[in-house]
Amino acid sequence: MESSTSGTSQLDATLQALGGGLSAAAPAAASNIDGWISTLDGAGSPALSAISSELKNLKSAISSGDGAQISKSLQTLGEHTSKAAASATPDASAKLQQLGQTLSSAATSLQA
Repeated sequence: MESSTSGTSQLDATLQALGGGLSAAAPAAASNIDGWISTLDGAGSPALSAISSELKNLKSAISSGDGAQISKSLQTLGEHTSKAAASATPDASAKLQQLGQTLSSAATSLQA
C-alpha cells in the first residue's frame, strides 16, 4: 500500500507541476521524469514499462531541444496514461485520466 500512496503523491506533484503549463514545469522536468522512471520500472507491468520507456524518450528529446519529438512523446504518454487509468485504483484513476489529458493537451500546444 505504501507504493500506492507514494504513486498518488507523485501524481499530485506532477499534476501541480503541469498545471502552470510546460514552461512552468520545465525546471523540474528532469527530476520528475527520473522519479517516474524509477517508480514505473519497479512496477513489473508491461503497460507501465511502456510508459517508462516513453519517459526515457521524452527526457532525451528535452535534452536535445527537439520540439517535434517532445510533442510526439507527450502525446504517446498521454494516450498510455489515459489507458492506464482504466485499470488503476479508484483514488489514482481520476488523477491518471487528468494527467493523460494534460499531457495530450501539452503535446497539442507544442504543435501550434
